[in-house]
Amino acid sequence: MSEKYDLVIIGGGLAGMAAAFFASQRKLQTAVVASTAGGLLFASGVLDLLGIHPIGEQRCWTNPWQGIAALRRDCPKHPYALVADSDLAASWQEFLQFLAQGGLHYQGRTNHNVTLITGFGTLKTTFRVPRTMWPGVLGLLEKKDALIVDFKGMKEFRASQIVENARPVWPSLRAVTLSFPFGFPGAERHNVAMAQALQSPEVLTRLASSIRPLVGQAELIGVPSIVGLQRAEKLLAELAEQVGVPFFEIPAMPPSVPGLRLKETLEGRLTSRGVRFLTGRRAVAVQTRQRHCQSVIVRGEHYEKVLTTRGVLLASGRFLGGGLRAERGRLCEAILGLPVYQPQTREQWHRQRFLDPRGHPINQAGLAVDRFMRPIGCDGHCAYENLFAVGSLLAHQDWMRMKCGAGLALATAYAAVTSFIDSQ
Repeated sequence: MSEKYDLVIIGGGLAGMAAAFFASQRKLQTAVVASTAGGLLFASGVLDLLGIHPIGEQRCWTNPWQGIAALRRDCPKHPYALVADSDLAASWQEFLQFLAQGGLHYQGRTNHNVTLITGFGTLKTTFRVPRTMWPGVLGLLEKKDALIVDFKGMKEFRASQIVENARPVWPSLRAVTLSFPFGFPGAERHNVAMAQALQSPEVLTRLASSIRPLVGQAELIGVPSIVGLQRAEKLLAELAEQVGVPFFEIPAMPPSVPGLRLKETLEGRLTSRGVRFLTGRRAVAVQTRQRHCQSVIVRGEHYEKVLTTRGVLLASGRFLGGGLRAERGRLCEAILGLPVYQPQTREQWHRQRFLDPRGHPINQAGLAVDRFMRPIGCDGHCAYENLFAVGSLLAHQDWMRMKCGAGLALATAYAAVTSFIDSQ
């Protein structure tokens, strides 16, 4: 059985979703093949543009655009060097507007990064944060009196740890641990279940009632990012109204509820636009003729489908997403066997110290692409004229240490979709 599309995207993380959005925005018939849930469930929900450069110096940039200019000078092979500032800015504007239309609002300062506290009480620099976290950004800036709440039995989120670690930069914090206002008999108490429970008005009111007597002088209440799978802004507003003090969310450990909100918002809105999602299916091969991709073979349990297409876009990530795999002595691209930029030997993959601030050479491995975002083949030219690669699969970047993951995903997805359209 065969289906026809303008563009088949392999990968359902942020880069794949962004590419699907840009393609649908330009009226392309699009399919997304996603074998896993992608990296969004492991993401904090904030969106980075560029926080750190150079990695070894740990220089933190207040203005990410100035940081990107420096990055392009110092690292001319970084994917940001392939995308003009105007396209980079347009990708963010279109994407954030799309999310806002779906009820997911992001906030920040014009052309500047902001700082928020994490679930460990450390500081994180980022570009845009969900509106549910924004009061915490302002609270940190103004050193407001704030009460940090956690719940008994919750894993990897301790209000006392946040208060202790954040004390040097935000001294007016207090911690309190409460019983969660809903029982989970016989089930594990994890973030998603707690978020689902808080969508109940009765559970939300019980939570407000348990917090109200503890407010004291607090001007803000910080809670883990589990206040509802949907309508989080409204639920936080209802809590604030019942308690009399504004609330904000603090990023918690995975599974990430803000990441799940992002994923469900994107999938829902893109599906309504006609984007076809083949979730839980694996793209096992791309059929080619000379330097042209013609179709993608997709398989699942008792399932096989051929997607005929005019273009293929790889957003398959690195190891977690399945875009790269490690063999005994080398790294391989998993679907087409494309050349992978990597250290010459396995011994060179990592430095001596695991926590080396410069990161490891393997972190910069991936696909090298030309200025049209097409992977480079063994002969030094594009491997296929209608094959594109985006996001963390690309070489010459360390998105995790540079704090540029979302920006990398949006910019390269925008550039690749534009190149595909221009090539038609």
